[in-house]
Amino acid sequence: MVLVSREFRWLARELRPAPVRRRSIAAAALGLLFRYLPETAAVLGLVWLWAALADRLGDWPAALVMAATGSLLVWWPVSRRVLVALLGYVVTRHRLRTALVELRLTSRAGRLPLVLWQVPTPVAERVRLWCRAGVSAEDIADEAERLRAACFAREVRVTRDRRWSSLVILDVVRRDPLGARHTVASPLADVAGSADA
Repeated sequence: MVLVSREFRWLARELRPAPVRRRSIAAAALGLLFRYLPETAAVLGLVWLWAALADRLGDWPAALVMAATGSLLVWWPVSRRVLVALLGYVVTRHRLRTALVELRLTSRAGRLPLVLWQVPTPVAERVRLWCRAGVSAEDIADEAERLRAACFAREVRVTRDRRWSSLVILDVVRRDPLGARHTVASPLADVAGSADA
């Protein structure tokens, strides 16, 4: 068994020619629909809600009700945290896919690791990937710094599943719950400063 260093794995990915995939129009449309499914569902839900309110109340009252509801959701801290978490979820999905393509973390045929699921955590999101043949957890771990920058995160932790080596867990960390938001001034600093003088 030959261990391949990180530099050689990176060089092999860089020297690999970019794959040219020919897909039918139906397959491309289905892929786009699947990729943008949450956004499509949200837009269709808002359009349906607008139509239902406009039928009952009229156009201007429906616009006022929707604007007031949106303002309330943004103003209320609990719902604002949920909205920010949902926005982070969407950003992570798209930026992670783009980073995997740009970093050539694909199989030789150009297939990306499949995102099995993504769940929010107290610090950001946890993403479970199914790596296709030709991509390993070590390849993804080598590019953790670039994935961190692509996902606008503080840190990206890569963990390989103990049982199935093709399953990879990415923890995209955006905030530190133990980190201080405000520095608390201590009166002991003044005492220590006067003792030194």
